[in-house]
Amino acid sequence: MFQFMLVVGLVLAYYGYSVTKNPHIWGDQGRDAIKEENWNRYVRMNGQFVMYAGFLFAALAALDMAVDLAEWLFFLILLGGLAVLLYPLAHWMHQQEGTWNPWPRKETEQHKRRRLAKEEERRARREQKKSK
Repeated sequence: MFQFMLVVGLVLAYYGYSVTKNPHIWGDQGRDAIKEENWNRYVRMNGQFVMYAGFLFAALAALDMAVDLAEWLFFLILLGGLAVLLYPLAHWMHQQEGTWNPWPRKETEQHKRRRLAKEEERRARREQKKSK
């Protein structure tokens, strides 16, 4: 597992570094979900996340080789590290785009009807409170 994680970590780190230096490497994935003025910063932040995640993978692989980690501790460090690394990107997305998730979900007709019914119910309650 050490060799695989080390190689994956180094490849991710190199790719993330390349994206931070040249955002055009990222391509157009997700471009329609992000405001045009935020696009380059979004790509750079994603590149930083990938680069740091690669460093985390490589460091965790080296730590696993040096010290025999229990599986639960290994996965706890991995998941905790990825969560800590992902927070700045998610926080920035919330500030700039108004959502934590840059990929919008398709709303089904049933969910749309429920949402509209709830909004209508809220409006009716507000109007009742105003009339009292």
